Amino acid sequence: MQATAAPTPRHSLESRLHVRLLLVLGVLWLVAAASAIFEVRKETNEVLDLALAENAERLLTLLPIQPTTDPRDGERARIDSIGLRRDSSEPIVVYQVLGLDNRVLLRSAHAPETPLAPGAREGMSLHGGWRVATVTHQGRHAQFAEAVWHRNTTLQRASLALLIPLLLLLPLAALALHLVVRKTFQQLHPVQEELARRSAHDLQPVSLQETPTELHPLMETVNGLMARVQALLAAERSFSAKMAHELRTPLAAARAQAQRLTQETDDARARERSRTLVRQLDRLTHLATRLLQIARVDSGVALQRHSIDLRQLAQMVVDEFPQSRDHTHQLRLITDTSPAWVLGDIDALGIAVRNLIDNALKHAGSEASVVVRVQPDEISVTDDGPGARGVDLAALTRPFERGSTLAHGSGLGLSLVQTIAQQSGAELLLTSPVSDGRGWRARLWFRPPA
Repeated sequence: MQATAAPTPRHSLESRLHVRLLLVLGVLWLVAAASAIFEVRKETNEVLDLALAENAERLLTLLPIQPTTDPRDGERARIDSIGLRRDSSEPIVVYQVLGLDNRVLLRSAHAPETPLAPGAREGMSLHGGWRVATVTHQGRHAQFAEAVWHRNTTLQRASLALLIPLLLLLPLAALALHLVVRKTFQQLHPVQEELARRSAHDLQPVSLQETPTELHPLMETVNGLMARVQALLAAERSFSAKMAHELRTPLAAARAQAQRLTQETDDARARERSRTLVRQLDRLTHLATRLLQIARVDSGVALQRHSIDLRQLAQMVVDEFPQSRDHTHQLRLITDTSPAWVLGDIDALGIAVRNLIDNALKHAGSEASVVVRVQPDEISVTDDGPGARGVDLAALTRPFERGSTLAHGSGLGLSLVQTIAQQSGAELLLTSPVSDGRGWRARLWFRPPA
């Protein structure tokens, strides 16, 4: 047993474009964020290092050291009072003033008694857990130091202050990107709506005026394809119409010969066979007529729009049936006094009404009554025959679909009417039974123009 291939999953161009643009945006955002954080950390380090160096210079210039004086107590009080330590065990900023022999001459309250950075050259350096700025003046060294943990905390806070707004903007950027992509793809809706409004027989080229330039090659290809399909359909319809028309002449000649044979022969069996041949030729002629009508309808004749009076149309069609003159009880026409104007093609609608009447007369039986009624925006054909109980009425509008009937037919009549109704902007509504479990009604309801 051959395994069935799994269906190819459908994909959305809009979704793919959205995802790819989000990926590109995310990568660019990461690169920009990393560059910004790197630059912020670099600038922050430079500013903090400069502050340490300035404090060290100010310490040397503003606090001259006297051998007999130790101003460390007052200086410690001043430094501690401005909050340069988090608690007693973790100082943030400390300083030392060293003499020529690297002996500590002055220090802050929480500075170590030994030099912070012994032998350090002038400038910035790292020693233990301190970042030290060393300044030399007149043989003395001032070292102003900041705790490394505090420097790292400051840099982290600065990075977060830059990163958090960017993180908040990223969902907004994704939403804006989604809206922009959705709005851009909405430019395709006019073309889609134009194609959706078209009937199955409208194969005219699609206008490129409202189509984005990027889609012009695709739409030109579609227009070329529709032109080829239109040419093929025209050739097929022309062939069907010519064949149906050419069949009618030899069929009429064969029927005439069969009727003549019936009249000239004396043999009863030969006469009966001649009558059977005439009936079969009538069926072929009827089928050829149906094919000719289908060819006309498929050519789009019902797409034309003219003002038509349904009352006049129904009267002309009813007059074509001999039953309307010979058996007035079997076929009747009832019209309202109010106007019944619709838009359509009189030839196509005449074919539709003629098929509905012929269908009712054929399947309702010789004793049944057929009523053609015209109302505003509607024409209906009703009979009181056996109807079509328990039959899928929608299926009867498909070609070569016939119900449970003994009457001869091709199964093309209702399909033809359905096609004409669709092209004329109308609906074919079938009802059976109509009353008391019997009857058949076919209505052509014309939608009011928008």
